[in-house]
Parts: sequence; C-alpha cells; structure tokens
Amino acid sequence: MGSLFFSSIQKCWPCPLSEWSDSGSASCWPKSCVYLSWLETISILLASLAALGMLLTLSVLVVYIRHGDTPIVKTAGGFIFYCNMAGFLCAFSSTLLVIGEPTSLKCKLQKPVFGISFALCLSSVLAKTVRILCSFESPVGRPSKLQMRLYLIIMGVGPFIQCLICMLWVYLDPPDARRVYPEGEPHILLECHGDAGLGSSFVNGYLCFLAFCALACAMKSQSLPANFNDAQGIAYAMMIFFVTWLAVTPVLHSSRGKMANVVLGVVILLSAYSSLAALFLYKCYVILFRPDSYLCHKLISSHLHPSSAFPRTFTPPTLQGLSFRMSSTGPIPLDLAVIK
Repeated sequence: MGSLFFSSIQKCWPCPLSEWSDSGSASCWPKSCVYLSWLETISILLASLAALGMLLTLSVLVVYIRHGDTPIVKTAGGFIFYCNMAGFLCAFSSTLLVIGEPTSLKCKLQKPVFGISFALCLSSVLAKTVRILCSFESPVGRPSKLQMRLYLIIMGVGPFIQCLICMLWVYLDPPDARRVYPEGEPHILLECHGDAGLGSSFVNGYLCFLAFCALACAMKSQSLPANFNDAQGIAYAMMIFFVTWLAVTPVLHSSRGKMANVVLGVVILLSAYSSLAALFLYKCYVILFRPDSYLCHKLISSHLHPSSAFPRTFTPPTLQGLSFRMSSTGPIPLDLAVIK
C-alpha cells in the first residue's frame, strides 16, 4: 500500500504556460512579465533624451521667432519651417511609445507615429530646397504658377502618402501586443508582434525615398549662393539617416522583447537628433553669436556695378521679403550675402 502511494506522488504534470517550476519540484509559480518598464535605467535615459530633444526643438523655434528679421530666418520658409518643427516634436515624442507595457494601441502607433512625423520633416526639407531651386533656375526669370505651388504640393503629398501606407498597414496586418513563453524560462516576454514586417519595410522604404530626393535636390543646389545653400547640412543629415537605418534594420528584425524596444528608441532619437543638429545647429549659432556675418542690402549694393544693366527687381511669390536683380543667368539675390 505504501509502495502504491509512493509511486503515485512521483508522477509529474507540466505546469501551465503562465507558470514554471524547478526540475523535480512539486509546485508551480507564476512567471514574471518582462518588458521595458518606466523604472529601468535605459527607459529613464531614453525618456530624458526625448524630452531634451523636444526642448531643443522648441528652443530653435523660439530663436527663429525672436530673430524673424534676420536673413537666415527669412529664408527658412515660414510655413515650411513650422511644419519641420512640428515633425521633430512628434518624432522625439514617438520615442515614449516604446517604453512601458506593450498594448494593442501602443503597438499600432509606435512605427506609424515616427514614420509620419519624420516624413513631415523630410518633406519640409525637400519642399524648401525645391522652392529655392524653382526661384533661381526658372528659364524665363520668373517662376511659373506650378513652380510657385510645387513646394505646397510636396508638403501635402509627402506626409499623405506615408499616412496612406500606415493606414493600409494597420488595417491589413495590424501590429498587436502578444505574450511569448520562452521554453524553460521563468518569465514571459511582452512584445509587439508584426511591427517589423512588410508594413514596417514600406514605411522605412518611403522615408529613404524622401531622404534620397532631398539629398539629390540639395546636391543640385550647391551652385546657389551660400545664403540659400543647405546642401552640406542636408547631406550630413540624410547620410546619417541612411547609415543608421541600414545598420539597425537587421537588428530590429532579430531582436526580441525589451531589446527590440531599446534599439527602436535609440534609432529614432539618433535620426531626429542628427537631422535637427545638421539642419539648424550652425544657423542658430550664427543668429545668436555671429549676427554681423551677414550684410544688408545697402552694403551689398554699394559693391555692385552701378550701371543700369540690371534695372529690374522683383520679389518671387515663393521668396517673399527678398529682393533680386536680373542678370543674364537669372535672378540673383540682393538682400543677403555671406562674408567669409
């Protein structure tokens, strides 16, 4: 009788998926859930960097508003500049979506929020460059109606296509929160499933397309006067964007759990910081600490040929507030010049 009792208690049953036990144990314990919580050091660091990025973006905005009469601000594009700042604010804030317990809503918003916000940033850079090119390179000396409105088309169509891609992705193959039960491990992984699939590839691919177009237009604008030439800053920003996403994409596809969220947060911050610094850091430095490096129209015109060979001036609608003189090669700005 005792033998039968002893043999019966030696029989083992597997624990449920949500529980675990040591080998030979007669009890099961609940598994702990593992995700990137707000109390972890890396989470605090990511959140702090995101907040600092938003603060720097607002600082750039304040500098441009307070110095609205300077040549740099006049060529910033007005509406284009504000859209660019809004895109940077949303891009930095999207980092916060990778922190905390994954939910269905968070998983659906992580990549789309960043994709749409950064598409707005890249569309703003592309629109500003195209606007300048159309004003300088018009064959008849005055931009056509299509050329004057082309930058508005880019500002509207660029983010809209990204919104359409994200909507189709969320509708056809929506990312969702799921629990992963690693075999033999005393924990459960909480992660977003489907956020690195085909839809994510289309979102990243479209961002790369916009970045390539912005880089191509920036290279074409290298021959323009320095005041209107952002080719160097755009080139740095776009190259860092390309290198970052090409290097990190394989890691995103192979990472699981909290590591995937950390990598995504780092790449979002790196993309946003590099673009913000390359496009606006030097300009803010000039506005704040080297305001005398730009001369006004009177100083420039005193060194120009005094003859009436260039009697006509005009203000293109795409660059209101700036004066130009006509030459055999097209309009040349009188208001702005850089002293090397």
